[in-house]
Amino acid sequence: MQEKDTDALLHSLKKAENFQTALSETRDHTIDQTLKGYLNTWLLNKKITKSTVLKKAGITEATGYQYFDGKRNPSREKVVALAIGLDLLLEETNELMKKTGYAQLYPKHPWDAIVIYGITHHLTITEIDDLLYSESLKTFGE
Repeated sequence: MQEKDTDALLHSLKKAENFQTALSETRDHTIDQTLKGYLNTWLLNKKITKSTVLKKAGITEATGYQYFDGKRNPSREKVVALAIGLDLLLEETNELMKKTGYAQLYPKHPWDAIVIYGITHHLTITEIDDLLYSESLKTFGE
């Protein structure tokens, strides 16, 4: 099946006569994969272990394994930390955010701007935290 782009889906939803029609026309093209699925896909793609990701993300193993197992839902900040731990590019991070229901990183928000800078300059989570702290913004460790 060919994937429908977002604009085409939006158009289908707007022109539908009723909700059931809209749902039947868009259901096959909606995102239904869980964060657990995306994280595990990235583990395979990056050939990296959960333990390594969690260490690089600054997340305790007890909590992190619950994210990977789908037993716990991380905050937006923790999803960003996981993306950093996975060494995702900015575009990959934003795709992960979008597909898991979180807002993409937005350069007009100071916290997001620092994180964008950190991701694009391959900074560690600690280095990004230092920049956040220096600007009196919430750090990943808080």
